[in-house]
Amino acid sequence: MFSIPGERRGRRGDRTASGGRVSRPRVLWIGTSARGGMYGYVVAMRATPLFTRWRVGWIATHDDGSAGRRLGLFASGMARFVGQCLTARPQVVHIHSSAYGSFARKGVLLWLSSLIFRLPTVLHLHAGEFLDFYRRCPAGVRPLVRATLARADRVVTLSPHLSADVTAIAPTARVLAVRNGIALTPAPPRRDRPPQVLFLGVLVERKNPLGLLRAWARVERPPGARLRLAGDGPLRPAVEALVAELGLADSVELLGWVDAERSARLLEETDILVLPSYFEGQPLALIEGMARGVALVSTHVGGIPDLIENGVSGLLVPPGDDDALAAALAPLLADGELRRRLGDAAYEHARQEFNIEHTWHQLDALYRELAPHVRGLEPLEAV
Repeated sequence: MFSIPGERRGRRGDRTASGGRVSRPRVLWIGTSARGGMYGYVVAMRATPLFTRWRVGWIATHDDGSAGRRLGLFASGMARFVGQCLTARPQVVHIHSSAYGSFARKGVLLWLSSLIFRLPTVLHLHAGEFLDFYRRCPAGVRPLVRATLARADRVVTLSPHLSADVTAIAPTARVLAVRNGIALTPAPPRRDRPPQVLFLGVLVERKNPLGLLRAWARVERPPGARLRLAGDGPLRPAVEALVAELGLADSVELLGWVDAERSARLLEETDILVLPSYFEGQPLALIEGMARGVALVSTHVGGIPDLIENGVSGLLVPPGDDDALAAALAPLLADGELRRRLGDAAYEHARQEFNIEHTWHQLDALYRELAPHVRGLEPLEAV
């Protein structure tokens, strides 16, 4: 019932996302198993002590399937959620949400958890475009959005910038910024070779892979430089068509979707990581690049400015500006020393601010605040 997709359940009891069998989870996580940053967050956090300390259970209410499959998954997930709230009575319900349809679905679960079952409930927003979503809502829907944010015992965002957006929408919401984190390892050495550029993400309009291709076509590239797009999605046919139209087949490689292991290998081989999104929360792809000392190019949107200091730990451009993106790529492609300097600064920033140890300790402290009477928790060591 609580298995991460791909894990098997035993005949008795449920399994936490870390694999241990439990009958009564202390914390129940609700979210998506669709490929992308939100599920990547779940995968990263399940490897920390948080999941075992709090016996975290997991229910997926959304995935990459067809509309009919997603509807069925939400219905079955809601049934399991109600069953666990009635029988297991978790100490905390932690709901992971984006914007638009995701917020509508998760809002239903939040009201059930908080109002009907009277359980402490965390709403974890992974959406960089949440303020834009709110502004696009019909006037009659906005009060419900505000009430949902205020109803949560805590609204968790990925950065102070996004916390300010939520507070502007719902001043009475209790907001906490908890940065994404990653397990740090020594940054791999950069080799003296033609620069390798990587886009890592879903091929959707929000990530702007077409703008990246247009910028790549305009920039002067040293011999042997390559752009690799690791990801799949609804824009894949348009990406393939634009590669052909712009004559980029000799310098652009479409890798399709890659798993976490392949993603890590690609980042270790990469000199420049580019994410030209229109909207973002705090993308794990950039943090993973920082943790490997990769030079970063991205856009000044959402929580990205909290990750990248322009000109110091990476380069930021306005969203949708192909010329500015090309102008940012040009010096990085030409200057290996600039790539190394920006990559080293990004790694140091990740070491100080985005260590996953800090992330799970913050969530542990939040759970202790919301469920102060839980027994049997081992004392924490300081990070």
